[in-house]
Amino acid sequence: MATTTLKCPNCGGGLKFDPEQQKSVCDYCLSTFTNEELAVATRAAEAKAEKAAKNEAGTGPATQAADGQLAGYVCDSCGAEVVTEATTAATFCFYCHNPVLITSRLTGQFQPHKIIPFQYDRDKAIATFRQWAKSHRFVPHSFYSASQLEKMTGLYLPYWMADYDAKVDFQAQAIVRRVWVSGNTEFTEHKDFAIARQGNIEVDHIHELAHGKIDRTLIEAIAPFDEAQATDFNLSYLSGFFAEKFDIERSKVEPMLESRARDYASSLLRESISGYSEIHEQKNQVDLALKNWFYALFPAWVMTYRYHGKTYVYAINGQTGKAYGELPVSNQRLGVASAILAAIILVLAILGGLWLW
Repeated sequence: MATTTLKCPNCGGGLKFDPEQQKSVCDYCLSTFTNEELAVATRAAEAKAEKAAKNEAGTGPATQAADGQLAGYVCDSCGAEVVTEATTAATFCFYCHNPVLITSRLTGQFQPHKIIPFQYDRDKAIATFRQWAKSHRFVPHSFYSASQLEKMTGLYLPYWMADYDAKVDFQAQAIVRRVWVSGNTEFTEHKDFAIARQGNIEVDHIHELAHGKIDRTLIEAIAPFDEAQATDFNLSYLSGFFAEKFDIERSKVEPMLESRARDYASSLLRESISGYSEIHEQKNQVDLALKNWFYALFPAWVMTYRYHGKTYVYAINGQTGKAYGELPVSNQRLGVASAILAAIILVLAILGGLWLW
């Protein structure tokens, strides 16, 4: 299986993408590089991946496990063999800890078109998490301990994203009623209006998560992403992070995106009509034409925590910093707080009794 590690042109160390600088950084010699400066290395990695993909197509996935869930790769830096899940596209070598891009899973149909690079680095993600966790009472101290914070993982999630042109034809009858009283007489004024809306509406950046193993409720809670900041995909953005490739096919997602685009166009039409007592729709036709279709990667920081047999998951939007998660409650801290509160109430009751006597 084809893999690569983007290496520093100066010292050969593994490069990692730094969200703060929006550049690739070498932790050894502290050199920094733009995507343009690494263009030769990324093009070589892509060519290597395409060649390997052709070879694998002819010989079959020899390194894939029998159950289809795990696959092996050889680290490009130290030569160690490592096993990952079949959907993992970027990871770290367990032995030399260098970032590894599994390029055979980033080519052909699995090559992303767009990517939103991380804007929030690890330090910001941890600071956001600490502030969030410590603002809640009775959270176990171990929930934000140093060992727990090491589990904070930068992960690129796969999405299908589409742009549509919606041709709309809307017709309705509207009524305006005005009622007033003059003397002993009530008057009602009734006016009828014909409403027509026709034209084209651009509905862009409709997207849907393309990975079935991620908790959708959690990911939807840290939305939205600003898709306007999506840039052309480049391997260097993945270096130093984990990434997953899609496991939900486009054909399964496309009907959902079309429905969402049609509903959005219809809602815009309705919002353009106001000031009437009643509106009776006669025609609401939306014809969609697909303009662009993208396979994209969006960034998130994810951390899991197991407490008393239950797994808690926390996530941060890697672009905006929006956070969401479920917090465990420490029964010990809750018990201590309850005991202190009970003792205070008892003391006040005793003092109150002595005062009455």
